[in-house]
Amino acid sequence: MKKHQPRTMVVRVHPHAWRWRAGAAAGAFAITLLVGYLWGASSGSEIPFFDNPEEKLRDQVAQLSVERDVDQQTLRDLRASLSDQAAELNEMREMLALYRGVMMPDDSEEVVVLRPPTVAYDAISHSLRLVSLVHRGTGDHKTYEGHLTVLIEGLLNDETDTVNLAALDTGQEDNMYSIRFRYLQKVQVAVSLPKGFVPESVVSSLSLDEPMVVTRERRDALGETTAMVMVER
Repeated sequence: MKKHQPRTMVVRVHPHAWRWRAGAAAGAFAITLLVGYLWGASSGSEIPFFDNPEEKLRDQVAQLSVERDVDQQTLRDLRASLSDQAAELNEMREMLALYRGVMMPDDSEEVVVLRPPTVAYDAISHSLRLVSLVHRGTGDHKTYEGHLTVLIEGLLNDETDTVNLAALDTGQEDNMYSIRFRYLQKVQVAVSLPKGFVPESVVSSLSLDEPMVVTRERRDALGETTAMVMVER
């Protein structure tokens, strides 16, 4: 009977095989981390590893800053709107009082009324805008005719000087404004004053020829409440 002879097996191992296995394991681990990161980012995970607290805090601060700017702009717009509405309301009240005085004049009023002018003056461009209003008082409904002269008193080179607005108005042929109204008439003027001239007061002279002779004159200082000066900068 033959005896079993043991065999010896020789297994050859590549000298770099361990490196390959280590590289494969590292690659698998890296892929696992990448997949986990992508999954966490897409799902909005609250895990600190995927959601940096500092980055989140910066985002919140930026969002709050944007909301603050929007709120401030909204507040500025609201204040401007309220201011405009208040100005319009005051203007409507003044116009209502004016028309009430025209249609239902007080017995103490005169036949015709020459209102205080409203003046807007820009000291930089030397431009002046003036609005003068004439309306009937206790008179009847006849048509009134005449003319209005508007003078600006002031200083030119430290000396007293007077400027006739109608003479500076290119739309006027005479040195006065024609007046013809039944209830009221508004005279609007926009001119450029001589350079160096400093306005101080407005002298308005009204002369009616029809249906009766009536003269009215008033002097309003620009610093008083009867006339408003607006200097734009």
